[in-house]
Amino acid sequence: MLAHSHSAGILGVEGYVITVEADVGVGLPCLTIVGQISGALNEARERVRVALSHCGHPIPPRKQIVNLAPAEQRKDSPGCDLAIACALLASHGVIKQDSLVDAMFWGELALDGTLRPAVGTLVVADTARQQGFRRLFVAEASAREAAMIPGLEIVPVVDLPSLVSQLRGEQDIPPFHGVAAASSPVERFAGTPDLADIRGLALPRRALEIMLAGGHNLLLHGPPGVGKTMLARRIRSLLPPLDHEHALEVTKIHGVARRKIPEGLITSPPVRMPHHTVSPAGLLGGGSPPRPGEVSLAHRGVLFLDELPEFTRSCIEGLREPLEDRAVTIVRARYALHYPAGFQLMAAMNPCPCGFLGHPERVCTDSPAAVQRYQGRVSGPFIDRMDLVVPVTPLTTKELAEASFGESSACVRERIIFARDRQRARLASVPWAYNAEIPASGKAIEQLLPMSGDATKLLLGLARRRNLSMRAIHRLRRVARTIMDLDPEADPNAPINVEAVALAARLRRLPDALNNG
Repeated sequence: MLAHSHSAGILGVEGYVITVEADVGVGLPCLTIVGQISGALNEARERVRVALSHCGHPIPPRKQIVNLAPAEQRKDSPGCDLAIACALLASHGVIKQDSLVDAMFWGELALDGTLRPAVGTLVVADTARQQGFRRLFVAEASAREAAMIPGLEIVPVVDLPSLVSQLRGEQDIPPFHGVAAASSPVERFAGTPDLADIRGLALPRRALEIMLAGGHNLLLHGPPGVGKTMLARRIRSLLPPLDHEHALEVTKIHGVARRKIPEGLITSPPVRMPHHTVSPAGLLGGGSPPRPGEVSLAHRGVLFLDELPEFTRSCIEGLREPLEDRAVTIVRARYALHYPAGFQLMAAMNPCPCGFLGHPERVCTDSPAAVQRYQGRVSGPFIDRMDLVVPVTPLTTKELAEASFGESSACVRERIIFARDRQRARLASVPWAYNAEIPASGKAIEQLLPMSGDATKLLLGLARRRNLSMRAIHRLRRVARTIMDLDPEADPNAPINVEAVALAARLRRLPDALNNG
């Protein structure tokens, strides 16, 4: 007898429907699974065969063939176990084929028939909703994650015998209801370091605010211990919460990456701080099986790279494409995976190997050649993709004693939200939300970021004196627009003025060895 059920496969952070076809006929008793299976799904034959023996109904020994369609797609998740078991039960006549209509099944079977959660439940639930399925059967431990997708009946399953009873109409498993509410702002920022703790550093603080308001990238360079990392640790307290659409994107990525999903969508923008020993696969994504890297885990948030020159060259140069394309494509011999990577990059570096070049109270012990080699670990094309390049000058002992504490994170966060709202209103008719996302190609930048005549003249003069590339010119223009958006007295639709361009230029001061643009 031929029967079928439905499950899902995951490519990157997107899902597709898998049709599980099962046929039971006369022949030598066996269970064969075909359809380009790999990874953990290779062992599904043994898991399903033993689990069926504990379903509470006799399964006669027969020749059993299971096909997972489409055959050209690679399938490697044990989440298909439950759908395979249901198709076999229907082909043996234990349950009716009609009971599997409009239903998708996702879960890993244990040998005793209990159901375990499988990675990627949120992606599967979203795929089921998009493809018109009415019910989704998942492990009880995955029900809360699946329920984050509205418009879908989530049925939590404990084990195979209870599922068989449900599908035969002998008992009713109540659908899962309710998702934990999102955390309040007070809870979100509890225990997070506050920007008010930092003395001085007016220019780097201003640069950090502009970066987060307009979606820009920031590089801080200066001696050790001046506050570069301290500023980065306060980013979390400055970021406004994600809206529902972006929160769903972030939660799906973290779910596919086999990270623990909280009770509800991830509403706080992620801030990732990988160590400089991270591998290219760990940073950009990849491995076997492929998983999202730090750039994707930082999607809709911030990626902070401390001690930037200490990262391997392949890691630093590998960031160039994601910074432009806002996505990572991992190509293998038989398939390609696409992971979103719409992150903001913040990086920090010392001016030299000893770290004290330019320090007011310490003497640098490195030779000019050593300084140039150290700073040369960060290439010009990479620096060209940084909107803001700001020196962090250490305070003298006297200046530190006299310096006062700055504004709190709450005050700065309100200005960031104000600037972002201005940008969304101005960019409502286009697919970009922030100034940094406006492309330089076509007429978009000319139409959305107009400049006054004096501002244009100043920008072109800076381009000649500093030998700026076209990319750097456009980035200065976007930063200038963000500076005006942060000013409550500035007209949100007025052309970019001279003052904004001058401040944007001041916030792009490269180290000497890189000061060619």
